[in-house]
Amino acid sequence: MARPTTDKKPNTNPTIFQEILESKLPPQEKTLARLAQDGGAVVGAGTVTTAWAITVAVFYLTSQAPTLHKLKSELASALPTAGEEASLASLEQLPYLSAVIKEALRLSYGVSSRLQRISPDEALTYVDPDASSRQWRIPPGTPVSMTALLVFQNERIFPEPGAFRPERWIENPRLDRYQVAFSKGTRICLGANLAMAEIILVLVGIFRVYGSREVRFEGDVGVLELYETDKSDVECCIDGFVPLPKADSKGVRFRVSL
Repeated sequence: MARPTTDKKPNTNPTIFQEILESKLPPQEKTLARLAQDGGAVVGAGTVTTAWAITVAVFYLTSQAPTLHKLKSELASALPTAGEEASLASLEQLPYLSAVIKEALRLSYGVSSRLQRISPDEALTYVDPDASSRQWRIPPGTPVSMTALLVFQNERIFPEPGAFRPERWIENPRLDRYQVAFSKGTRICLGANLAMAEIILVLVGIFRVYGSREVRFEGDVGVLELYETDKSDVECCIDGFVPLPKADSKGVRFRVSL
């Protein structure tokens, strides 16, 4: 396979590969392996985990009439005419939509595997949450890891953690500090902004014009109805790096009707 070159060529639509190759990074950071890794990370962030977060959101919205009614009411106020376009920036400001997405991210987890982190210079202190007198000192350079699933299912942070309740994010804005679906800090997911944009646009595109049997607004073109699907089809039973449902799940399935 030919090795990529760093020769600059005019391009009005650069790719991530061109951006890396034409950057000021040292040559060892422009290898084929680096390009493949970063390209895969961006594509993966915008597909598998994002699709699962949307799936979880649609499942709970169609199975919880009060939640869907609140969301559709907000969307109808923001977009009075069905099919009307709105900027992404304006949609990001809708409080209940934002809360729905945060709750969907919480119950879809992002990545379920334990992500490794290392504190290179400072010691870490772990305090037993049940007995603060019990503490462990973790020396610098020691790999540590934890799955986001443990954070999102922590009853002390999220009472009734198995319940889909967007209101919790509005009632307690401090919960945002525990939103780790994309990780945090310098190791935050490369595709976080892309994923959020996709989730917003897809959910608005669906629920501005579709409802459920219990919740249907004027101007809706149809309804979504769960088909041979229950909560066990969206619960994490298997860690496949991304969360996977029970082995015999046939996925989240819907009937779409007028």
